[in-house]
Amino acid sequence: MTHTCWRRLRDQGLRDESGATLVELIAALAIAVFVLAFVGTAVVQFFRLTNWGTDRMVLTSNLQTAQVWLGRDAIQASSFVAASSPVYGVFTLPASSGPARHVRYSFDPVDHTLVRTEVETSQTRVVARDIASQGDVSFTASGSMLTVGLTATRGGQSDSLDLELFMRVP
Repeated sequence: MTHTCWRRLRDQGLRDESGATLVELIAALAIAVFVLAFVGTAVVQFFRLTNWGTDRMVLTSNLQTAQVWLGRDAIQASSFVAASSPVYGVFTLPASSGPARHVRYSFDPVDHTLVRTEVETSQTRVVARDIASQGDVSFTASGSMLTVGLTATRGGQSDSLDLELFMRVP
């Protein structure tokens, strides 16, 4: 082929390879926006679901911890004496030797927690977190039976626990 022939093919190729049209650019942009909206929605839903699941697990853990401590103290207790706000009451735990121990349950309005305190040693332990108000916990003693109601609230969710515990009869 001659030099002129090559030039003609080259010029013809350049004319055929023009840029994208406006319609093609708008279509590509619309597809990109649709894909980004879909991915963005999926990411937001993922984080909402993850936060919901985390809140749920924390609530369940809080109530299980409270159930363990309340059950442990109730089964060892010979009595429960109700008290006034912010204290719910005091368990009396007889000792095999020496004086009886006393365990007090109260509401901490600053940290929104149910607190267990060993009266003689002043040792405290948080039994349940995310207690919105003092009214979310109730203790009712009837003979050797103690009924405890507990509601924990976190992230717009709440979960409740109702326990019927039997104390040791002296």
